[in-house]
Amino acid sequence: MDRIKFTAVMLTALMLALSSCVRDVIMDAEERPTVVVECILTNSEIQELRLNFTKGASKAVAEPLTEAVATLIDLTAGKTVGDFEKASGDLWILDYQPVSNHHYRLEVQVPGYDLIYAEDTLPQLPEITERHRGEPK
Repeated sequence: MDRIKFTAVMLTALMLALSSCVRDVIMDAEERPTVVVECILTNSEIQELRLNFTKGASKAVAEPLTEAVATLIDLTAGKTVGDFEKASGDLWILDYQPVSNHHYRLEVQVPGYDLIYAEDTLPQLPEITERHRGEPK
């Protein structure tokens, strides 16, 4: 008799477990992506800037950042150098060669976000002297 009760309880538990309800859960956390700005001033004639949004935990891919105004300002000379132009993908370019020892400010405006900015000074190029192997220092 105990064996029949045990079997009945186990079959009932198994039927309840297998007949549970299924509900779809949408994993969209409605999180707002963050703007990512990558730029290093170099002594080349073209400056490159990369603009992206972060990919949230609930997204498969990051949203492309298509609307922005990125401006480079020479604070030493007190003038706006120019605006970066969208090239392709996340790459934006500016046709400008920075001046050594000048202080620069990069401002990025993305609609719906606060102004993003950074400042830096382009260092002076080091003086390179010729030296041959074996010569004393």
